Amino acid sequence: MLATTFTGSLESDPDGGEMKDDMQLHERLMRQQKLLEIIGSIHDNFATPERIHNAYEHLLPDLISLTKSEHGFVSEVIQYRNGTIQWQPLAKSRMPEGEGSFATSLQKVVYSGQPHISTVDNGTATPWSFLGIPIVFQQEVLAVIGLITQTTPYTTATIQLLQPLMQVLGYQHRNAFRVREYQQLKNAHTELKSEWEALMMTLDDIVFEMNDQKVFTKVWCSQENLLFRPREEVIGKTISEVLGEHSIAFNRLADKILRTGEPQEYLYPDIRHSLEHWYELKMTLINSPQPGPKRILLLIRNISARERKHTGYQQAQSELKRSNQLLGICQQMGKMGGWEFNVVTGEMYWTKEVYALREVPPDFPITFHAAASFYHPDDQPAFEAARDLLSSENVPFDLELRHISAKGTKTWVRSVGRPVRNNNGHLTHFRGIIMDITDKKDTELALTNARDSAQKAAQSRSEFLSVMSHEIRTPLNAIIGIAGILEENPVTEHAEVIHSLQFSANHLLGLINDILDFSKMEAGKIELEKIPFDPAALIQGITTNYQPMAKSKGIELVTNIDRKLPANITGDPVRLSQIINNLLSNAIKFTNEGSVTIAVQMESSTEDTCNISFMVKDTGIGIVPEMQDKIFETFVQEDSATTRHHGGTGLGLAITKKLVNLHNSNITLESQKNEGTIFRFDIPFAVPENEANQLRKKEKQAAGFLNDITLLVVEDNAINIRIIGLQLKNSGATIVTASNGRQALSKMQEQSFDGIILDLHMPEMNGYETIPHIQHLQPNAFIIVLTADIMPEVKERLHKLQVKDMLPKPYAAEDLLHILEEAKSRKQKAESD
Repeated sequence: MLATTFTGSLESDPDGGEMKDDMQLHERLMRQQKLLEIIGSIHDNFATPERIHNAYEHLLPDLISLTKSEHGFVSEVIQYRNGTIQWQPLAKSRMPEGEGSFATSLQKVVYSGQPHISTVDNGTATPWSFLGIPIVFQQEVLAVIGLITQTTPYTTATIQLLQPLMQVLGYQHRNAFRVREYQQLKNAHTELKSEWEALMMTLDDIVFEMNDQKVFTKVWCSQENLLFRPREEVIGKTISEVLGEHSIAFNRLADKILRTGEPQEYLYPDIRHSLEHWYELKMTLINSPQPGPKRILLLIRNISARERKHTGYQQAQSELKRSNQLLGICQQMGKMGGWEFNVVTGEMYWTKEVYALREVPPDFPITFHAAASFYHPDDQPAFEAARDLLSSENVPFDLELRHISAKGTKTWVRSVGRPVRNNNGHLTHFRGIIMDITDKKDTELALTNARDSAQKAAQSRSEFLSVMSHEIRTPLNAIIGIAGILEENPVTEHAEVIHSLQFSANHLLGLINDILDFSKMEAGKIELEKIPFDPAALIQGITTNYQPMAKSKGIELVTNIDRKLPANITGDPVRLSQIINNLLSNAIKFTNEGSVTIAVQMESSTEDTCNISFMVKDTGIGIVPEMQDKIFETFVQEDSATTRHHGGTGLGLAITKKLVNLHNSNITLESQKNEGTIFRFDIPFAVPENEANQLRKKEKQAAGFLNDITLLVVEDNAINIRIIGLQLKNSGATIVTASNGRQALSKMQEQSFDGIILDLHMPEMNGYETIPHIQHLQPNAFIIVLTADIMPEVKERLHKLQVKDMLPKPYAAEDLLHILEEAKSRKQKAESD
């Protein structure tokens, strides 16, 4: 694999919705498909090695498109013996001004042999991003691809995408180089052989004459230094005396020629082992017209250069064979084959992978039009239409089709076809690939089914929770509402009962809130609010609510709040209250004696931020070490006895941890069995300016503040209607009631209303269906929705219906009065404008 020298942040895959994930997956698949198409065309483009420029001219536009670049070039690297390096251009797009500024980055790629990403200042507002990728074979940089963009900077993801392509290019470029070198060697070999044959007709490097006693009598040599011994040490000596280890072979040849008269030939290395020279011996009898002893002529030529070139030729052949084998392996691993149609000769060609995919023998008759028969009958028209467009108008095609082999094997294939032109722009071939994509299609189908199942499961869960929320919160609204009304005029002997009623209802509300909040967190639909609040007042209010619970168990509830805390910070008081409530409730629940302490401390601050630490400590039963990592998991308590004795869903701490994480923080735990527990966490808050975002305290409304207001209360639960009436008793509002949407619309046709208090879940016509009719009949009336369904989808649907005011059931009477006061003010302001 290619290594990178890029230093910087990696691209991240941000957490988004399913649609965004699908889009990102689709984009990645499209880029990978484009890459496979490019890889598939490489073998065909490099088929003619002497035209390697053409191959890169075809490849460069595809790379620029794939990487979303504006410019690019390909240069072959030429390394000289003195260590200098030059570049020979192979392909080049229209380059930007100042292209010489990329030279430094290009040198880094060549010397390191690794991809390199850099930013080049070209004097404009937006600098160029440069990506240099080496084409490497066996650690040798053969060429460099340079890509340039000014829109989206390159990242390591771009390098990782191109890695398979670079590997194939390395093999192909080296293969083309070897074929080109092989051709050069072959031509040189032929030329050398011709020269050698011509020279042998005149004078060889060394010529010896020997008598019939195998004694050297004469020596001719074009270069004296070619003799392995001085001339005087050769003449008058026998073969055995002169040739040493080669004497046996020379004696055998001499004996045979003296016996038969047939010329002899022999190749041998230099007897001087320090020299890597090879020689060719031709031994013939000298024909003499006069009778006499036989004479032997030895023609010896130094063929070291020829042998070296022959060895290089053999090595080039070996490299070419290995490159073809590696390409074949790549095609087999990619389940991909290629095809070609010569438009001049009409010749059709398939690679062996296509024969294997279609399960036909090598002698199977193939034509340009017969390929359609291998596709599913329903897909044949699409293929034939694309093929005809390619043939008649030279329009490329890229299709995913169902394929049926000659033996009936069914697969999915990607079929690609494109026209190929020569340097003059004349059409010469149609070429393409056929790739088995069955695994990809199976994966896509599995992902689609999984997504559909997940969507159905999520919808079912949402619907169930919505119904459960409505069914539980509706009676809770009545219970809490009645308790609130009774608390306004308490009877002494009933005070404790009312308190118990409120505590039980709030406890039940806390349980259902835990379940709903956990569901929303799992769906990633909780977002933190950013509103001003007083942290000290928030903590004091929470601990005041828990004082009766602590007192009933005989334990002390201690509050320790840092006096340096700002009186006004910006954050989400509801979620912070939920965290503190869960921790305090657990601490009191699991502490039978001693105390529970909540401490709030200012850790650090600046002009507009502060970091506040929170600690909840108890002297309760504690948590054993082996359970401390699991206690924050869903539905986990220390043991079943804990659940039976203390109750609870096991969701409290899981939700607490998630809420703390939402604040970009962590919660820590310190505990020993029977020695108590300490929870700690820090949260950063913004501090608003002194005069901005000041806290607004809800003031109690004066009696009769709604004297001139007529309200229509649309609610199917008689108890809730009664409670709303009691809650608005002192407001002075005139109240008319209806039990469903149809009755409400009927009454709106009879009289006008200033506002409508509306439930969502009602028989015959629900709130969602009723709202558009209300807005049409009485567009100036304000709408306040009271609902026991608090799922996130409710706010989204109401927002689309342009309804601003909503109170979740159960609610406090003062919240209803406050929202009515604000709605009345908005209405009066709109009427005055």
